[in-house]
Amino acid sequence: MIPAPFLAALRMRCPQCGQGELFQSYLKLSDSCRACGADFRAADSGDGPAVFVVLVVGAIATPLLFILQIAGAPTWVAIAVTLAAATALCLALLPLFKATLFALQWKHKAREATHEDIE
Repeated sequence: MIPAPFLAALRMRCPQCGQGELFQSYLKLSDSCRACGADFRAADSGDGPAVFVVLVVGAIATPLLFILQIAGAPTWVAIAVTLAAATALCLALLPLFKATLFALQWKHKAREATHEDIE
């Protein structure tokens, strides 16, 4: 069974109710859930999704480039294929990783530290 935050992220739905859409455009979160009214404005995953996407895509693209080179593909073909695959993977994975990090923030009630937290 998939844990609730990951299921909500896979479906790109509100992590609170699982019904409302999470994104209003490609990577822009909605201000709130249209189904339950949950306010999404305080949550910010920052650059976190990009970091994880780069790690995953790098782990896939690097062996792909080596395999193409070992298979005898011309260098320009190997680079072109690898860049195209890496670009497509990045574009496909960014919304998923952003939704996942947002859903995990929501579940664990993560927020930005304030002055009162330091004292």
